[in-house]
Amino acid sequence: MASVFSAIWPLLSSYRPNAARDRQAQREDKPQRFGAFEATYRPPGFAVRRPRNDREAQAMYNHIRTVAYWLDAAPVLADLGLPFRAGIDDIISLVPIYGDIVSGILQLYQVWLAFIFGVPTSILGYMLFNVIIDVLVGIVPLIGDFIDNLFKSNLRNLALLETWLLTSPAANRQYHILLMPESGDFLPVPKTAGAGWFGRSNKGRTEEDVERERERTTGKVRKTRRMGKEEGVPVQEAPVEEVPLGTL
Repeated sequence: MASVFSAIWPLLSSYRPNAARDRQAQREDKPQRFGAFEATYRPPGFAVRRPRNDREAQAMYNHIRTVAYWLDAAPVLADLGLPFRAGIDDIISLVPIYGDIVSGILQLYQVWLAFIFGVPTSILGYMLFNVIIDVLVGIVPLIGDFIDNLFKSNLRNLALLETWLLTSPAANRQYHILLMPESGDFLPVPKTAGAGWFGRSNKGRTEEDVERERERTTGKVRKTRRMGKEEGVPVQEAPVEEVPLGTL
């Protein structure tokens, strides 16, 4: 299954989520990614081994989130201004029987990634249950497709993974990564930081603010947590000073 996503990676990666908004963002110098998250279409370790470090763990989370949103709330469809969210899973499921089978296989890929991540069997069982419900409901023509669109098993399973990463002592010992804010958007619009960090003056910053700034500038996270909506603002790199050749 990893090879399938790798094969279509050039097509998916060529699409920029919220294209109209991105064009405006370019004019306003806003980021095209959100903090530590960026759309990731290739899993680390070819989806056959557990992440060996925090960098691979972050990439694995980014990949799982990318897969979940493309299956249940594809950014390209969200840009069309539809009154509902839909993804590849909803389109495939419109094909009777066979479409639901293919949909189930694609959803199992996400469960497999969670297994590789180290999610315990008890949570994997809930994930499999969500996939089974999604497939069985989707088999029913029309009404089943409507309920399937509302159920969104892939986003439900993503939420289960995030809860495990945030609350499990075992996960916190092994991984130290940044999760996306709770939002229905694939790439939420980050809040603009005002004076100082998080729109506060430097004098009013808390220890938590200082720690988040340290994590954001160094890329080293002490404990897995959700990013705030203001953390999508990119770090401003210091300009490189040019040294005159005559002084070398």
